[in-house]
Amino acid sequence: MNVNKEIWVLLEADDKKISRQSLALLEEGARLAGECDGQLQAVFLGPAIEGIGREVGSRGAGTLHQCVDEGLRQYDPLFYEQVLLDLLKERQPFLLLALSSPLGADLLPRLAFKLGASLVTHCAEIEVQENGELHFVKPVQKGRLFSTVQCKGEGMRMATFLPERLISREASRTNEAEAELSEMKKLPTDKAQPIRVTGFLKADHRTMDITEAEIIVAIGRGLGSKENLKAIESFADQIGGAIGGTRPMVDEGILPYERQIGQTGKRVAPRLIFLFGISGATEFVQGIAAAGTSVAINIDSQSPILKSVDLGIVGDLNVLTPKIVQHISTVMKRA
Repeated sequence: MNVNKEIWVLLEADDKKISRQSLALLEEGARLAGECDGQLQAVFLGPAIEGIGREVGSRGAGTLHQCVDEGLRQYDPLFYEQVLLDLLKERQPFLLLALSSPLGADLLPRLAFKLGASLVTHCAEIEVQENGELHFVKPVQKGRLFSTVQCKGEGMRMATFLPERLISREASRTNEAEAELSEMKKLPTDKAQPIRVTGFLKADHRTMDITEAEIIVAIGRGLGSKENLKAIESFADQIGGAIGGTRPMVDEGILPYERQIGQTGKRVAPRLIFLFGISGATEFVQGIAAAGTSVAINIDSQSPILKSVDLGIVGDLNVLTPKIVQHISTVMKRA
């Protein structure tokens, strides 16, 4: 077994700050480091972020390996690969963690191949065994089953972690330490590369997988009949949100199964989620535990969902939603 028990977490930026999913992954790394008596370290490539040392240090990272460059606002596959390869060869961490994001899904297979490391993708959970070895739990058969993977040999392990399976423990943080900064070797970002990113195509919010959506509009029994869905669709179109819902919405044929959120559906991790006419059953709430900001509209002031969201509005969604749509349209015309 690799005697070096360093747990490394590759961070991603979101609008001039470390993304909330990356911070949640860092907290998961801290848990793993604690259980296997290891040391947590963070890795970041990108433009300068104010206070990043305190941000990662407060979550247990003792060291932050960073390569600060304005030219890295966008992911550059070969640049990231070249910078990290030398550092990983030198330090040989026990585990490198990344999000199951476009960056993580592209970069970690490259690194694993070059380094001969074991790689497990799309993990839902990582378990530390009594002997210090790791078991990686991942969904298979479209999430209907789970498989446990154990890596052979003593080499480095790598894993990508599903963002929707990460639940931030930020509220329980008490550590105010600042991580020690370690500057990685820079490479010229203006050097001609065989791979060049020329642009990005935005996914259609109407058809994209809800697990990849940044904004979700979720509906429940409070919607009433399918005819009331039109106002919800208009609202979702205005804000670029993907529509999802509870199991009853699927059972009644209002939404297809791939739009079901919850224990028997999909776990989601949007930046923003609207919850319309949803009571807040435990099975559903488990599916949105990794969401960012949550807003609920429910006609029942005693509905459990109103106790677990950031903003709760008491009212009839079928009355309020058309007014919200009209208001947004008016504001957009003025803009």
